[in-house]
Amino acid sequence: MVLSYYLTKHPYQLAYMLLKRIRKPEKIFFYCRELQDWDVFEPVQKYLKPLRIVSNKPMIRKHFKTLGIKVERFPIFPKAVIMARHSCYKFPADEIIKIGMRHGPYHFKKMTRAENYNQFNLYLMTSRDDVSEGEKIGITCAVPVGYPKLDKALTGGYDPSEIDRIHRHTGFVNNKPTLLFSATWLGSGMSALPLWYQRLSELKPNYNVIVTLHPWIGQSYRDTITSQGIYLIEGNHIPYMSIADIVVGDTSSLLAEACALDKPIITWQTGKGKRSLEKIDKLLSDISLRIDTWDDLEPAINRLLNEPELLVSARKIANSLMFDELDGRAGLRAAEEIVKLLPELKI
Repeated sequence: MVLSYYLTKHPYQLAYMLLKRIRKPEKIFFYCRELQDWDVFEPVQKYLKPLRIVSNKPMIRKHFKTLGIKVERFPIFPKAVIMARHSCYKFPADEIIKIGMRHGPYHFKKMTRAENYNQFNLYLMTSRDDVSEGEKIGITCAVPVGYPKLDKALTGGYDPSEIDRIHRHTGFVNNKPTLLFSATWLGSGMSALPLWYQRLSELKPNYNVIVTLHPWIGQSYRDTITSQGIYLIEGNHIPYMSIADIVVGDTSSLLAEACALDKPIITWQTGKGKRSLEKIDKLLSDISLRIDTWDDLEPAINRLLNEPELLVSARKIANSLMFDELDGRAGLRAAEEIVKLLPELKI
């Protein structure tokens, strides 16, 4: 638990108790720390009555203001809060109903301690195997629903005008294959970003190249990428992934999304981090071509372009492990579980 929890717990609980005597808490919030949190929850929200949003981040407030949505600031004293983060410490009152959900699919890194999950009344995971692995370490509040962020892509939701907008924004050349590069957080010890971020311009003559990065990756890396004339995705990367021919990554859970969309995948071999999992290393070896150096990249690209059926069956097996069903109804299943705890959200 973070230090601020212990500093604020008792004052917060006292304030909550006093306010509860005046008026019973009825407000239900979605806590939005990163914009990608909303990308995960928005497909669930459409099956529920509207929630209020809370965030102290100016970027978040500015984004929602452009959509005509007011974002409230802390402190708040709600009846319930939903989040795609392990941030229960921001709401340190046991009476508050807390519902959590993954901001990335499955568990591509070792799960944190069970107590970090069990602070939630309900935690939504992406598959039965995801829940089973959690139970092994003592998680008792998890339910499998799938991964709502993929629903739109799985149901053909991106219309021609959206695809055309992507082509225009990125400057795609239609007769070139499209490569989507991704990188996990450098602090994980499992990021391959240093292997490629300075060399993307070498690929431009033959490929459309786009990049999505973990939000905690520093600005200097982003500047180096964009200075090469490479399009850096800001916001939801799923529409861009849906039109990519190949996804290139390391150990990011984004690779599970690529697998779900049946995209050919190349992954860099990286060092072991504190949260590395042998199970994920094996999974990546099954669903992707593994490479060690920049010189290995283009041969792997050519192989995947020339053998489009390569690893398709392995991706299907992995999808059944990570998602159960890829039917575009994960948002609905998540909403149904939430309504069991908060029936007032039922439409």
